[in-house]
Amino acid sequence: MAQGFHWLIVVLVFAQFLVGSYAHDLPVSLLRLKLLTLHKSIGVTAFALVLLRLAWRFYSPAPPLPVHMLTWQRRLAHVSHALLYALLLVIPIIGWISSSASNLTVRWFFLFNLPDLVGPDPALAKSAKELHMALAWTLLGVASLHAAAAFWHELIVKDGVLRRMLPFGGEERP
Repeated sequence: MAQGFHWLIVVLVFAQFLVGSYAHDLPVSLLRLKLLTLHKSIGVTAFALVLLRLAWRFYSPAPPLPVHMLTWQRRLAHVSHALLYALLLVIPIIGWISSSASNLTVRWFFLFNLPDLVGPDPALAKSAKELHMALAWTLLGVASLHAAAAFWHELIVKDGVLRRMLPFGGEERP
């Protein structure tokens, strides 16, 4: 279950970057509006999945880190996971605030509207949009370090940390 949440969220976040980056550079048009609606829909979905993943993690805690890891590595692993979760929760909320302040409704896959979090406010919209983008790039950086650490564990340390998060990765090495 944890693997499923993990990889589904990874795919959605990757899609967010692709759709958001492409739509950002388009002129105001129907295509841009549709792509931004898709971007927001994916964001709402990812946000809900992160909440479900956190609930699952509370119910079924993550396996312990390998015993050979140094204290600073354990701390860094915990801090990076906490930062990933925080960013995955905060970024969609800031995006929702940006949309609301821009007087743009957040629609979920053209099915229903979410309520506005704030009223129209151009200054807030601009600040929230800039923060949303800065945090998204921060997420990309932290996620890249997370992936690099996983590959380091697999290719250099060879302790099975990466394989325990792959759906068909086999058993973790002792």
